Amino acid sequence: MSSTVEQIKARLSIADVIGSYLKLEKAGANWRARCPFHNEKPPSFFVSPGRESYHCFGCNKGGDIFTFVQEVEGVDFLGALKVLAERAGVEIIHDHRDGPRPNDRLFLLMEVATKFYEAELTKNQPVIDYLVNRKVESGTVKNFRLGFAPAGWRFLHDHLFSKGFTVSEMIEAGMVIRSERTTGAKGEVFYDRFRSRIMFPLADSAGRVVGFSGRIFGEVDASTAKYVNSPQTALFDKSRLLFGYDKAKVEMRRRDFAILVEGQVDLIMSHQAGMANTVAGSGTALTVEQITMLGRMTKNLIMAYDYDLAGLKASRRAIELIQTAGLNVKIAKLPTGQDPADVIKNDPQVWLSAIKEAKHHIDFLIDALQAEGKIGLELSRSVNDIVLPAIKALGKKMEQAHFVAKLSLLLGIGEESIWSDLSALKIDVSGGPIIQPANSTLVKKTRQSVILDRIFGLIFWLEETSQKSLEPASLVERLKEALGGDTYEIERQAREVQSGQLAMEAEFFFQGSSRLVGDIDDLFSNLMADDLKEQLREAMSALKRAELSGDQAELDKWLKRCQAITRDLNNKKSE
Repeated sequence: MSSTVEQIKARLSIADVIGSYLKLEKAGANWRARCPFHNEKPPSFFVSPGRESYHCFGCNKGGDIFTFVQEVEGVDFLGALKVLAERAGVEIIHDHRDGPRPNDRLFLLMEVATKFYEAELTKNQPVIDYLVNRKVESGTVKNFRLGFAPAGWRFLHDHLFSKGFTVSEMIEAGMVIRSERTTGAKGEVFYDRFRSRIMFPLADSAGRVVGFSGRIFGEVDASTAKYVNSPQTALFDKSRLLFGYDKAKVEMRRRDFAILVEGQVDLIMSHQAGMANTVAGSGTALTVEQITMLGRMTKNLIMAYDYDLAGLKASRRAIELIQTAGLNVKIAKLPTGQDPADVIKNDPQVWLSAIKEAKHHIDFLIDALQAEGKIGLELSRSVNDIVLPAIKALGKKMEQAHFVAKLSLLLGIGEESIWSDLSALKIDVSGGPIIQPANSTLVKKTRQSVILDRIFGLIFWLEETSQKSLEPASLVERLKEALGGDTYEIERQAREVQSGQLAMEAEFFFQGSSRLVGDIDDLFSNLMADDLKEQLREAMSALKRAELSGDQAELDKWLKRCQAITRDLNNKKSE
């Protein structure tokens, strides 16, 4: 495995890899961008080709190309390895000395199950005929690895058992269910979760199958669910997965927009029609995690559901969350009563035109209200209830002003009245997405701690670099004098564990500086000033205690101390 990692790193530049996700700008010998892991305006995310690493000084995330892909794609190390190996054209060589990794067996089980379903589909002519009638092409079936779960109770169970998998592994993967009934001497009974269903494999960002969605096929009673999805497992979290994401992510970045559809057939047909930047949910309302995934690929989203006004009202919360994440939302208008799969089956060109002509979701809302025949006061009330919250969620005043002006013309109401109603409106965006992993460390540091980080970063950087303009030993002695030898050792030891990232930060800020000595003087001046301010706070507290106790000697002592520190502070300011 280590040789594979080394080959990938040798072939791929970290700037090229990260640059395919983020817009990088040159910063000396390095690159910088807005961090994809937390919301920020001034960029604090830096990429160092020399170190083959990245670091964000806002949320403290950092690492190499593998950790970046893990974070941005939401996969484990093996998933990142697969993504990068394909990009580098490197074959993954597994070193058995590494031992099995967690979930290796489950991934293998899901792959065996996928191949089983694929083989079963080729044996079932009615299913093939059904797909042909839906105009699903054979290449699409192969590309998305569609399959069929036979109607028997234990076909998959028996196949997996023959391949060496245990019942507990089948249950853990969500493929087999333990019956609540037993059969006496035979003990527990287990049966396949998916039976008589067209199977859609659900893959993670690296293309590994982690779950399934099964569409019922054949004669069934009314109580049978049309779709059955995999349960939550160690591999499958439906809130963090978008169907087709593994195949769409490159096209989303290339085209700079994503298409969101509702169903699996909608998705595969959209890809078949040439829109390979299409994804679908996984049986849930759109989640914060899914919005975050989309936001890392593009800031532009077209929603292509079978929308009427009621559907738009129901989706308002999701649209507000999407906007909170900084994405622009458009709606594709479909023929009434048709979903994308129907449209594409009848005429793919109609689908492509609908995507091309997609409207801003607020324009779509306004059109939908007018299409219902609302006029006058009734229209004004609907606008107030439905459209104004959507405008409020835009956040940007310029965008808001555009739609306020449009509503003013439509309703014959002054813009001031609309702005007044808009200002009074409160919308709940609690729980809205912040593109930031749960283990980010957005820690508030004291000013003195930040200054010490910067100085120690300089020391670590100078100790590892060939730069001769300044010896690290002189900086160490100066800091020891400022802090005291014992305090210096304590502070240095506390920062040794992050010496690499502190050195990287110093490199970003000071490499190529024409006034490095002046920058260092400023740091020490600020450090001393902060120390004096802390001493003054302590002396003032002691002075107050002396006043309360009535001890005149202590009062005089601390008064003189406060005056002396204040003089030192004033002298610092005048330097």
